Amino acid sequence: MPIALIVEDEPEANKLLGMLLRLRGYQTESAFTGKEALHLVAKAQPDIIFLDLMLPDLNGYEICKILKSSRGTSLIPLVVITARIADENRIESFCIGADDYIAKPYTPGQIFQAVEQAVHWFDRSRSGQIQASVSFDHGDDGEILRRLGQFRSLVFARTALSLEAVAQLCRAIKEIWCVADEWASGCPGAHITTLTYTLTAERLVLEFRDAAGWLGRVPILAEDPTSGVSIAGFDHVAIDESDRSVRFVKDFPAT
Repeated sequence: MPIALIVEDEPEANKLLGMLLRLRGYQTESAFTGKEALHLVAKAQPDIIFLDLMLPDLNGYEICKILKSSRGTSLIPLVVITARIADENRIESFCIGADDYIAKPYTPGQIFQAVEQAVHWFDRSRSGQIQASVSFDHGDDGEILRRLGQFRSLVFARTALSLEAVAQLCRAIKEIWCVADEWASGCPGAHITTLTYTLTAERLVLEFRDAAGWLGRVPILAEDPTSGVSIAGFDHVAIDESDRSVRFVKDFPAT
């Protein structure tokens, strides 16, 4: 039976969420403090975590950072569930790796949907070749950051790259995003770019499609030693002007 860890210091709220998750076939474990949560993660090895941001000791952000900074726990789906409804809280949660964000009061449907998405993501993360995409066009920065956070967790868990090396890859992606977004700012409604990434045991391939005319900026970034693209240390950078795409490849040493 899959295990759900509920990290919520309010007993009634903890109990209610547990009832909903048991309806979906989960065994539940409850933590009422951050330290208790970290202990139960190590002991129970949960399949999904529901995390309140406001706890009496460690806050939810700190717990999320700890779990997403460890290879053993970075792929555990983590759903923030909180009374903090300000958009900056949602953005911050995704920036540090949360897989979903639900504001209180919530509906049972929101919880069930989060569970379904978490199961789908976790199953995909275990396949031999993983391919996913991130669209930079829909205007929801939170959703973009959520997907980039999942990318970071995935690459960290599935490769030997250090946490800092993975962070450098993410900075390179965000740099391309900023360049494309700035270039397209004069064309309201224009398609900006889509990132498609493919991860195997041998390499990571990032492919950006250019629909706004920013492709010419890539060689400048690649040659600038201070740019995120340069610092990330890609093994290959290939621009296809006819296809209006650029591909970055990071090879992994054979083990």
